[in-house]
Amino acid sequence: MTPEKKWELGIFGDEDTPGRGLSSIPADREVLLLDFLPMFRRTIQADGVSIDGLTYYADVIRQWINADDPDKPGTKRQFIFRRDPRDISIIWFHDPDLGMYFRIPFADQSMPSMSIWEYTLAAKRARQNGMKSMNETMVLQALNDLRQQVDSSSEKTKKARRQQQRRKEHSKKVSPSRPLAAKTLEKATPVPALLEGVVKPLDDIA
Repeated sequence: MTPEKKWELGIFGDEDTPGRGLSSIPADREVLLLDFLPMFRRTIQADGVSIDGLTYYADVIRQWINADDPDKPGTKRQFIFRRDPRDISIIWFHDPDLGMYFRIPFADQSMPSMSIWEYTLAAKRARQNGMKSMNETMVLQALNDLRQQVDSSSEKTKKARRQQQRRKEHSKKVSPSRPLAAKTLEKATPVPALLEGVVKPLDDIA
């Protein structure tokens, strides 16, 4: 049985097997997207939630600070958070009571948006500079240095391209007194006659 036939059988069924019908379309596309983002389980402390050395906080998580796990007495409850690697300046908190996601930004609002890849490079640079422990201030400094280097490299690349183009133009040594030599036109090859002999007019049509 082909995959297509199997799919049709599952949806519509046959005389022996009832079909399941088409799946319902998700009402909220954002929730569907969030459900596929990387998930983290974290406890909620007084200063917020910490993921990869970055702290996040919003009032919506205040009631869950130091919450106990109802299934494990004496253990702090862990909550579900999701994060988009393309922008780690926010995480999404899944409220267990409401069943909804809430946006949680950086606790330090001076921190800019960044991707997980930028953060990884910034942390690596900070360690190379002798920083053994990371905090938001060190991350911000390393990130700014990294972005300045990228901007500088980009500007140097543009400048190098302009200089290369100038050298290319200057090498032609073109000036009003020394214009570019005109290209010699090749002698055209005669086209053989399509019709040979004398073409006589058509007789008048009666």
